[in-house]
Amino acid sequence: MKAINRNIGILGIMALLAAPLGAQNSDTGSDPVPAYVPPAVPSLAPVKLPPIQEKILKNGLKIIVVEFHEVPVVALRLQCKAGSFYDPPGKAGLTQFMTGLLTQGTESLSATQIAEKIDFVGGSLGASSGWDASNVESSVLQKHLNLAVDLMRDVALHPAFAEDEIERLRQQTLSSIKNAKDQPENLADEEFDKWLFGDFPYAQPIGGTEASVSSFTRDDIRAQYGRIFIPNQSIMAVIGDITAKDGFRLAEKMFGDWKAGSLPTASAAPPPPPQGYRIHIVDKADATQAQIRLGHLGVARNTEDFFPLVVMNYILGGGGFSSRMMKTIRAEMGLTYGISSSFAMRKEAGPYVIETFTKNESTLLAIQETIKLVKQYQEEGPTEKELADAKSYLEGSYPLNFETPGQIAGQLLNIDLYNLGADYIEKYRSRVAAVTAEDVKRVAGRYLHPDNLNVVVVSKVDEVKSSLSEFGPVEVIEIE
Repeated sequence: MKAINRNIGILGIMALLAAPLGAQNSDTGSDPVPAYVPPAVPSLAPVKLPPIQEKILKNGLKIIVVEFHEVPVVALRLQCKAGSFYDPPGKAGLTQFMTGLLTQGTESLSATQIAEKIDFVGGSLGASSGWDASNVESSVLQKHLNLAVDLMRDVALHPAFAEDEIERLRQQTLSSIKNAKDQPENLADEEFDKWLFGDFPYAQPIGGTEASVSSFTRDDIRAQYGRIFIPNQSIMAVIGDITAKDGFRLAEKMFGDWKAGSLPTASAAPPPPPQGYRIHIVDKADATQAQIRLGHLGVARNTEDFFPLVVMNYILGGGGFSSRMMKTIRAEMGLTYGISSSFAMRKEAGPYVIETFTKNESTLLAIQETIKLVKQYQEEGPTEKELADAKSYLEGSYPLNFETPGQIAGQLLNIDLYNLGADYIEKYRSRVAAVTAEDVKRVAGRYLHPDNLNVVVVSKVDEVKSSLSEFGPVEVIEIE
């Protein structure tokens, strides 16, 4: 293509040189040769999926089917719209532990038998959970769909929660928790959430603590399964090489006799936002670097300012090496190898956090310069190039979320979970494109609070405490 363009350019120049001089002079009465105008960049087309067909079963389970015949694959995903937010007091990690057991044996099949059956046909079967939802999903070639349907139904509706599997997973989980304590980045993340959220569910590690995991009983696990897995707060996606009629038939076969239940409730009050600077140092005697977390309460996923916030944060700290934080704190000042910012948007307001690391002796400077950068960004807003680059990336990368049936299922269930609207996918690119520099500056001023931060540093307390006292009182936490 480059060679073709080069030849066209040469021919164009030769034609101009060969033309009579009068053809380039408006005084002759002839039209002048127009100046070169680069071709306009074509507007990006909206992402459109095949028709989405829906049905609600008698037990309240919502079914969505999308015919996607490009590949002979069908993805099945059941999403229960409740997750670790509903872990009972003192039982942090219970939902993740419970979903981790779903594929580890049913009333009729052992964990080994389940794995062998799905592996034999080259498919996948898994279960997982997050703060807002719990999932069971499978993906197989269309010709093996009946096997996937039977296995997925068995796993979702008839888990055994066998004592030996509970103990095996307990030991694995406890080992992971203990190992995580040796990782400064994990300590910083957990301490930040703990001090930011207080008694709110987000304060506890989603995977649990040593005390909570050690306390889980089979009755606890079964009770949590009963709270989370109910059809009248769930949705099933059938996406792929299948007709809508067959998709609904399979969904009815899988879950038509599933009994409705009572919706879980949570009564925790959201925490108050930080006032001023709250400084916490986790004392790690062998730390040669300081892990740093700065932040405050963020926003819920259904915020009306979602698109301006995504663009704003991409420019500030979410855009990798193209972000201001990386260019300034890393490249120009050499204070770190990595720094980023993010909003964890959930059903309830999650954290906004800036995370980085630096040498112990430069901890104060790294924090000061990061705060300074945020304030400068609020005052100035983005440059034209920053705004254009951010929007170009977000618009251009969006279709990559719809390349497989499994990805399509995930996107559609996410839209349903957070009530984002039926036109969300189609209008995503145009909504990104509509974000202006004024929008970015507005949301940076409204949602970033550089004078009110929760600050967590994991480092040698003797090497960082005195300098951090400049921000105010410092609380030291010993590693348990």
